[in-house]
Amino acid sequence: MTRFPLRSLFLVLATALIAVGQELPTVTPFRATSYQAVAKYLNPDGSFYLYMDSEQWAAKLDGLLDSVAEMVMKMAPEGEPRQKAALTFHFLGAFLDECGLRQLRGVGLSAVPESAELYHNRVALVHATPGPPEGLYWECFTGENGTFGVLDWVPQDAVLVSQAPFHPVPAWNWAKRTIMSADYEPMAAGFTQGIMFLRGMGVDVDQWLESMGPNAVVVGTVSRDEKVQFPLPDGRRMEIPQMALAVLIEVKDNTIFQFYDTMLQAIPNVIRVDDGDLHLRSVPVPARVPVKFLPTVGRMGPYLVYASHPDILKEMDSCRRGERPSIRADEEFQTLAKGMPEAGMGVSYMSRRFSETLQAIMQSAMTGDPGAGEMMAMMQKIQKQQASYGVSIRMPDALVGVSRTNFELGEALAGQAAVLPVAVLGGMMLPALAQAREKARRISDINNLKQMGLGLYMYAEDHNQQLPPDLGELWPYIGNNGRIFVSPLGQTPPPQNAEQVRAGQCDYLYFVAGRKLAEIQNPHAVPAACTKPGLLKQGVNVLYCDGHVEHKPFVDAELQAIIDGAK
Repeated sequence: MTRFPLRSLFLVLATALIAVGQELPTVTPFRATSYQAVAKYLNPDGSFYLYMDSEQWAAKLDGLLDSVAEMVMKMAPEGEPRQKAALTFHFLGAFLDECGLRQLRGVGLSAVPESAELYHNRVALVHATPGPPEGLYWECFTGENGTFGVLDWVPQDAVLVSQAPFHPVPAWNWAKRTIMSADYEPMAAGFTQGIMFLRGMGVDVDQWLESMGPNAVVVGTVSRDEKVQFPLPDGRRMEIPQMALAVLIEVKDNTIFQFYDTMLQAIPNVIRVDDGDLHLRSVPVPARVPVKFLPTVGRMGPYLVYASHPDILKEMDSCRRGERPSIRADEEFQTLAKGMPEAGMGVSYMSRRFSETLQAIMQSAMTGDPGAGEMMAMMQKIQKQQASYGVSIRMPDALVGVSRTNFELGEALAGQAAVLPVAVLGGMMLPALAQAREKARRISDINNLKQMGLGLYMYAEDHNQQLPPDLGELWPYIGNNGRIFVSPLGQTPPPQNAEQVRAGQCDYLYFVAGRKLAEIQNPHAVPAACTKPGLLKQGVNVLYCDGHVEHKPFVDAELQAIIDGAK
C-alpha cells in the first residue's frame, strides 16, 4: 500500500492557508476588448451580468466551416451528392460573409430586480464604428428611432405585439447574388424561370420588395369572453378562447394591394370593406372550421395588412380612431411599460395570458394521454408563465434592448437549459410511449371483436345457425358487459343495455345481419364486423366469419364498400 508522507500533507495544508491570505493575480489581456464599450449600456449592480467579446467569432466560424466542408466533401460520393454538399457550403459561406457578424464587437446582458416580480433587463450589441455597420442583419432589421404610435391601434385583448424594422431588399439581393454565383445551372435556371413566371402573372418581385418597409407589425389577440369548441382527433372536444392574428407591413405605395384587389375581382363571394383609408378583401373558405377564419388582405393607413379574420383589423381601426380603448389602457401593459423608453426603433409586448393560453391548450389536448400530461406538468413547474415589454434603441455604436419582465434573464436562461433536456427526453419518450399505448389499445380492441365473434357463434347455435339482426342481440351472450361494445381507442361511454347498443352507442360496424352461417362461403375471407373507421390511427380491425381478427392498416375498395353499406 502506498503511504502518503506526513510532511507532504503539512506542506499542502500550509500552502492552502497561505493562499487564503494572498491576493489574486491581475491579468492584462494581450489585445484590447470591447468590455468598456458594452458595459456602459448595462446595469452592473443587479442580479445577473454577462459580457462576451465577439470580435473573433466570425474568424473562428470561418475556420470551423472550412474544416467541416473539407471533411464532408471528402466523404461525399462523386456526382450529385457532392454537388449538393458544395452548394450547401456555398450558401453557408456566403451567409457568414454577409450576415453582419463580422461587425459585432461585443455582447452584454444585465438584469436588476425592481421588485419580487419585476426585472429591468438590458441587452447590448456593440458594433464596429465609424459609420453604420454593414451586413444583412444590420441592413434588414435595424432602423431609425421613433415613437410607437402603432400601439394606439392595438386592441386591449392583444396578448402579442411586435413592431420591428423591416427592409427586405438587402436579403433579396443577397439571395439573387448567391443563387446566380453558385455554379449550379439547374438552380439558376429554375430561379430565373420562377421570376419570369411571376412577372407573367403581374408580380414584379423587385418592385414589390422595394415598396415594402421600413417597419412591420405583428398583433395576436385572445378573447377574454368568446370560447369555441375545437375537435380533437380522438373525438374529444376542447374549449379554447377565440384567437386572431394580423400582420402589418408598412408600404410606400399601393402596388401590392392593387394586384390583390384586381385578382380577387374574379372570385365570387369576396367580402369587401372600403371605409376611408381602410380597404379589406376577405375570401370565405369552403371548409368549415371551428374558429373564426376568414383570410383577409387589405390596406389600413400606411400598412399592407394580412389577417386571419377581418374583425381584428376592424377592432384596430376602431382603436386608431379613438372609438375604443387600445392596449395602453390594459393594466398589465401599463405595469410593464411604466417608466420604459417611449421611443426606439422597435417595441414588443407579451402578455401573461399568451403563455397561459398556450399551456391551457396543450394541457387540454393531452388530457387523454397520461404520459404526455405528466410531461407537460413537469415542464410547467420548470418554466413560469412569462410576460414582457421591451424597446430596442439604436445608439451610435450599438443596438440596445431595454425590457421589463416578470422573469430574470439568468433565470430564463437557466430555465431554458433545464427545459431543453426535458423537452428532448420528452421528444424521445413520448413517441415510444404513444406507440406502446396505441398497440395496447389496438390489442384490447381486437379482443373485443373476438368476444363478439364468440357471441355470434353462441347466438347462431341457439337460432338454427342464423346470425343476429344487430349487435344488440349479443348482450346476454357476452355477460351483459357493455365495455365489449366500445373501443378503448374512442371516447364512447359503455352502453348499459342492448337498446343503447342498437341506438348507436357502439364503436363497431356489423355486416352479416340475419345471414345463415352455413351459407357463407369462405368465412375466413368474409368480414362480420370491424372497428369504426377513424378510431385507429391507421386502418381498422376486422372480425371475420370464421372468428379470427386481423388488423388492416389500409382499407381496400372492397372493404370500404362493405363499410359504406353498413353506415
